[in-house]
Amino acid sequence: MILLDDKQVEALEARRQAEEQDQLNQEPPPTYASLQTAQSSSEIVAKTVNFVSISRVHHSVKETLILDPSLFVPIFLRPPLLPDETEETRKNLRLESTHGHVYADVTLIPARDDSADAAGSSKRNKRVVMHMKSTHGGITAKIHGRPGRSSFVLHAQALNGEIRLHIPSTFHGPVIVSHRHGFVRFSEAISRNLTTFGEVDSTRRCFLGDFSRWSEAGDGWTGDELVVEVRHGNVKIHYDDDAVGSPVKTRPTLLNRIFGF
Repeated sequence: MILLDDKQVEALEARRQAEEQDQLNQEPPPTYASLQTAQSSSEIVAKTVNFVSISRVHHSVKETLILDPSLFVPIFLRPPLLPDETEETRKNLRLESTHGHVYADVTLIPARDDSADAAGSSKRNKRVVMHMKSTHGGITAKIHGRPGRSSFVLHAQALNGEIRLHIPSTFHGPVIVSHRHGFVRFSEAISRNLTTFGEVDSTRRCFLGDFSRWSEAGDGWTGDELVVEVRHGNVKIHYDDDAVGSPVKTRPTLLNRIFGF
């Protein structure tokens, strides 16, 4: 049996560490693409959610989410139901602030057919249902989704603040805007695809997309739907892929027509 003194042990350990460092130096560094893929995958797993409900009084709400309406969430993790809700009508996303702003960046994943509830008691909502509200603040929301995404219903309500929405260019459905004190503006791209059927009692009823595809057969309209309510503030609606600073249009008034504003 060979016994080594302390100096020999230290020398052997130093040699081993040097050899390991040489081996690491010879391996090529990870490419930017591989790092980006790994980061994207981890973010998607971490941020994919369903049945999210956040309500704050003195702080703003700011969330970036990937919303999957078929994602099963155990009952004990789901937020309490509102008085007018049931498990079948539970909202997929609810963001509210009393004295603050609501910021939301939501990506909708492609719809799935196998959306039966894992508990077997009922089926999930066919459409993504989102509700955003600010009492003394505003709402800024961006909704993204590739072709084939889940259809969605968004109800945005601000009592004292501006609402600015960016919706997918694939949006197809009714747009109802109620406003009291402020203006309503649509981007030029949206205006080209928007049909207004009337404006009565400060409520504008429009349809964005090809209205000839409207159908009330079966369960009625199952496509997209946007409902906006503002009491003291403006409304601006864009496509999510509109160029930054793209022009917005408003309904011309008498002064516009006379003076060319």
